[in-house]
Amino acid sequence: MKAMLDVDEDPSNGSYYFETDTPITWLNISIDNSPVDVTLEVSSLGGVWWHHPNLGLDSDNDMPFQCFSPDTSDYEGLVEYCSRSSSHSIEVDSQMEEFRGLLSQDLPLSGAWAFIADNSTHANLIANSTINDSILNRTWTVRMIDSEGSVVNTSGMGISVSVVEHEILDVSPYRIDPVTEMIWGMTALIGCFGVVLILPTALYIAATVKSKKNAESIKAIDEDE
Repeated sequence: MKAMLDVDEDPSNGSYYFETDTPITWLNISIDNSPVDVTLEVSSLGGVWWHHPNLGLDSDNDMPFQCFSPDTSDYEGLVEYCSRSSSHSIEVDSQMEEFRGLLSQDLPLSGAWAFIADNSTHANLIANSTINDSILNRTWTVRMIDSEGSVVNTSGMGISVSVVEHEILDVSPYRIDPVTEMIWGMTALIGCFGVVLILPTALYIAATVKSKKNAESIKAIDEDE
């Protein structure tokens, strides 16, 4: 659920403040009519968070850039591709900029979330614990800083802050409809047969063709003699 936050402004000192106290994944800061060639610094008092310049953008394979992905070495953890800190910054080179961050690596980044549980009671416990553990009281400061490290007067600049909050609507077993399950099963079966049959068949045909050519060569030699 997307929510807009109230921002306390102090443009003469190039500073802006807001607070969060809900389970949040995405943090989005938009600025317009900004001074250029300055640094936008976003700091959180109350916990670390994640940022990367490509966060929220598509990567080279047209897939959204991901901060976290499963660790394929043991499939028990996550590999982080974003920097983790209480403060992040970007260089502002245009009057309109977008800044994105992630506040949790446990909450789902989309509307759905799947996990393994022993039963419905255990599943509700996991879901509620994850939500509650993601609630952190944070005080945020956004500053515009020049090359000498001094704050910049940002009178006339506009800033808006939005977040994606999470709440539990339903916890239920994941089910696959029979048609989809049948399609997946047939696809797997066909794939297995393809691996098992196509390669041996191809080798058999190649061997047959080679044998036929050898036989024709021997026949031609006999006729010449």
